[in-house]
Amino acid sequence: MHRRDLVKGLALVLGSGLSPACQQALRVPLAERKVEQAIGTVEQREIAYRVVDLIIPQTDTPSAMQAGVGEFVDYVVTTWFSEAERQTFLHGIDALQAAALNGAGVRFLELDERQQVKLLSEAESRAQQPAMMDMFRDFGEGDFFASIKELAVVGYYTSEVGATIERSYVPMPGHYDGYYKFSEVGKQWSS
Repeated sequence: MHRRDLVKGLALVLGSGLSPACQQALRVPLAERKVEQAIGTVEQREIAYRVVDLIIPQTDTPSAMQAGVGEFVDYVVTTWFSEAERQTFLHGIDALQAAALNGAGVRFLELDERQQVKLLSEAESRAQQPAMMDMFRDFGEGDFFASIKELAVVGYYTSEVGATIERSYVPMPGHYDGYYKFSEVGKQWSS
């Protein structure tokens, strides 16, 4: 399986094409990806990593962070996001932190998993509402959730873990039967 085929499949899973930042990042071979700096502050980075792990948690397969998605997020956000996209992304992380402080009186990372998931679900549903219907929605919050989900999914399924453990790699689907009777097929197949 070629990475290009995998990315085409991801585009279908995501329901649309990939963002330009992810497209550019995937064109760079893994060995050549250099992360010059991590995103934001240490706390912003930890929140982003936690959100990615909540999107793809550990089950019978490794979580997003165990698959190395944190490095992918750092690489895409610092290398391929425009300054406006980067600021929207960091603003979304700050909005999560503020919602945790306002709602529970503790930082996002201090919430238990159930509270974190609830907070993310509420923030995502607000982000999906049309701006005219929700005057209190932060500008760009929807962009943050779309970005973090895309980074988590693309980073996971283009990692070795996602491509080999989560998905099963079948070099040739089905089986080859060299003695299959042509009369049963009725025509030749080509690819």
